Amino acid sequence: MPKDAALDWSPNPDDRFGGKGRFGGVAGNFSGRNNTTTPQLFFPWPMLTGQVPHVVDPREASWTGALPADIPDTWEVLVDGSAVAVEAVFRKTVPIRTARTEPENLVHDSRHLLSLILARPVPPGARIEIRAPGLEVPVATESRPLPSEAVHVCHAGYSLLGPKKAYVGLWLGVDRNGNHGSTDRFLSDNTTWRLVDDDTGETVMLGLLRLSKPVDEPHLEDLNFNGCDIYEADFSLLDHAGTFRVVVDGFGSSVPFQVDENPYAEVFRLAARWYFHQRSGCAIDAEHGEGRVRPRNGHPEDGLAIWQTGVQLGRTSEGFMWEPYSPVYLARQPRDAASPDAWGGWHDAGDWDRRVQHMDAVYQMATMVEMFDSARNLHMNIPESGKTFADPAVQARKNADDLGDGETVLPDLIHEALWGVSLWRRTQMPDGGIIGGVEYSLDGIAGSVSWNPLQRTYAYAPEEWAAYRFVEGAAKLGHVIATVCGDEVLGAALLAEAEEAWTWAEAQYASGSANDSETSAKNVGRSRLRAAAVLYRATGNPDARQAFDMHNPFLPRSPEGNFDTGPGHYSYACYDYVLARKEGRSVDDEIADKIAGWVAGKLSWEQRIGQDYGLHNTSKYGWGAGWFRFGPGSNWRAGEVGLDYLATGGNAARIRDIVIEGMWFGLGCNPSNTSFVQGLGKRDFGDPLVVDLEGFCMVPGQVSLGVAAGEMRDFEKQKLARAIHPASQDQWPRYAQIFESSSAVLCAEFDMRGNVLEWLFACGFACEVIEKAKAHKTGVN
Repeated sequence: MPKDAALDWSPNPDDRFGGKGRFGGVAGNFSGRNNTTTPQLFFPWPMLTGQVPHVVDPREASWTGALPADIPDTWEVLVDGSAVAVEAVFRKTVPIRTARTEPENLVHDSRHLLSLILARPVPPGARIEIRAPGLEVPVATESRPLPSEAVHVCHAGYSLLGPKKAYVGLWLGVDRNGNHGSTDRFLSDNTTWRLVDDDTGETVMLGLLRLSKPVDEPHLEDLNFNGCDIYEADFSLLDHAGTFRVVVDGFGSSVPFQVDENPYAEVFRLAARWYFHQRSGCAIDAEHGEGRVRPRNGHPEDGLAIWQTGVQLGRTSEGFMWEPYSPVYLARQPRDAASPDAWGGWHDAGDWDRRVQHMDAVYQMATMVEMFDSARNLHMNIPESGKTFADPAVQARKNADDLGDGETVLPDLIHEALWGVSLWRRTQMPDGGIIGGVEYSLDGIAGSVSWNPLQRTYAYAPEEWAAYRFVEGAAKLGHVIATVCGDEVLGAALLAEAEEAWTWAEAQYASGSANDSETSAKNVGRSRLRAAAVLYRATGNPDARQAFDMHNPFLPRSPEGNFDTGPGHYSYACYDYVLARKEGRSVDDEIADKIAGWVAGKLSWEQRIGQDYGLHNTSKYGWGAGWFRFGPGSNWRAGEVGLDYLATGGNAARIRDIVIEGMWFGLGCNPSNTSFVQGLGKRDFGDPLVVDLEGFCMVPGQVSLGVAAGEMRDFEKQKLARAIHPASQDQWPRYAQIFESSSAVLCAEFDMRGNVLEWLFACGFACEVIEKAKAHKTGVN
């Protein structure tokens, strides 16, 4: 459009459509305009093109919830030229992309799975014609089985050195009377499967399906999350690489997949690079963007004003309290002081907040480098790759004197963790205080982008809870940098900052800062103990040991007890206390033994841990729907398996299959045959929620939650009305609730310290156990 085109726009940083306006007479959304180095953007509202086929057009429905496609008489099926009656039709419909053609009008692309139950079987090789008014369906001949929605495989492939299985079975949706359909009556233990070389068509292995998870066996709450029988085809004995398909008699085939030594190496690299793509405060250039470029974002030097407030993050809805609602509360604060050093860290989810909870990712990245050769050797293609901390390409330094030893080349994953912690290092107060992070006035405004936002930006105030969270991440990172990576100068700097934050937080805590509520006391107390264990191992700080000994959840030495919490809240952090003993620090042996015993007894190896999340689930693990929130990676509870790996000194043999099988559900081996990770599937999740990428390219490695976590909220249901069938979420088996729309936040969002972090750990762990298996196979120690 011409530069002098008429502009009609009234920006509002507190309105989700505050970017709405007209440019040259065209309606659309504007970005902000305060960036001094990049231009303002304009996104015209999209226009609807094409028509919905008559049989699946909801406007043609003759009654609520049913379409012409749901009526058997709609269909005409010819088998070798002879008509075959359609006895029933089952349908399930999901959105695969959602867009607004105007502020209050949502439109959806949909995927309709229609299953026609015929009056008689179709013989092999028959010519099939399917006809319906207004719908063109190609003629299908079974000379080569077509991909079937009922055959599920890992899209990223399988390792030669681990398990290789396909899962077969599908809930088909409902018919026009609300009756549920499935593949159960068409499958049995007598059904043959074949592994076929995709290049030659040769059958290289065959067998009979085995019932893995019957429909009458519940997962949880007396519910079967699959809604059907699930069978498995086990081809783990395959001993050569190639491209294959699993073909099931009478059903069709899987999509093609690779088998090689380590198909998860690229999966791991992309999982780590998603953190790079979510950085705040740096540009992404062509060399490192691998298909994506983006201006520098979130940086005060580009005109972004970050207003310092007196609001403590922990005491808001984005910390550990239900209220006040943080963005509204921040907007009421006076804007009279800027925070020019509050840049760095990672953006989160569909917005651009950077909260101190991201120290969980810093801690875990450091843990991975400590545990895994695969993490130490990972090459991510980031600006810092292969460089020391003093290199000019490194922008994560807190000041000009922050150079490390100038000689040690740090692992890429450590460089990424240093970016994650950089915001808090730069903004640490002279007295050691730590702010909660940076927040925006709204978590999404149409047209707004992170490098030119419409929203106002605020910095949280220092608080003891944030300081303890910082201590945990910074102490772990400093310890690993000094002892594993070898840069003792940089490691010592981080540890000094952690001790300063600890001292400041302890003074606040001693003055009764956490006594404002029972919730504060519990949450601050938990964070204090996690920080204490990690800091003591890293520095030997006697006050940290005293705090941990007194109130740890395993054997507290104080009459006050353990702050009403359990061992599971502490995972790796408490195990640092055990590691401190192994490294020669003085500890309370009874406490250390209790922690080690808890870890050793936590897991049972009678069943795959992957069975708590996936097509082949059992009722063994009694977690609620909340663990859906963590999406791929937590299907085998990465943290718990990792603890056992630590406790056994890195013994990967007995957990190799558990870890590898845990990858599959998120990589396409699920009821939707959809990969929750962009760029790694034959069918990627269709509409991830990433505000910065609306109108831009998708980024390989981006993770979506994938499966709805419990009941969708009212605003999600309203947006997706008539886009999902059956309409009631209660009618869907839980694993089938994969709704690929940015309006289905429970499916489309991501969390940098939740599912993204779990997925990163899962990928690194899978690569590590495969490399260990390779070394064992070749006799290399």
